[in-house]
Amino acid sequence: MAVMHVGFDPMYGEGWSTAQLAGTLVMPGVWARLALAGAVATGFSLCRSLGPEVELLLIAVDPAQRRRGIAARLLAHAQDEASARGAEALFLEVREDNVAALHLYGSAGFAQVGRRRDYYNGKDGSKRAAITMRVALHK
Repeated sequence: MAVMHVGFDPMYGEGWSTAQLAGTLVMPGVWARLALAGAVATGFSLCRSLGPEVELLLIAVDPAQRRRGIAARLLAHAQDEASARGAEALFLEVREDNVAALHLYGSAGFAQVGRRRDYYNGKDGSKRAAITMRVALHK
């Protein structure tokens, strides 16, 4: 939860509560991966398998640990695990103005397949679209 609290911009409420995370982790087809530096958590990913598709629900890296390839490795592991579980594609949603995440996903082969207008609500009343992205997985 320490990474959850610092890894998401509080402006948009993208981070989950402990109850939300705990409730999701016990659902069938859900898995998480934790990135560690020694005994310290530096990042994590959370995925959910939905038949031939997997959804990347969350990926976060401690801001003090960014630009070290942690998110790219977590994303690659999510893709590998999804493929090993028999998925044909991996999906995700990202806030339209999250430039760093959009670059990461584009570099990993994801392409935009949809857009949800006014999906994210900023604390200042602003609204942002969610971009839905997909990458085909190799078996």
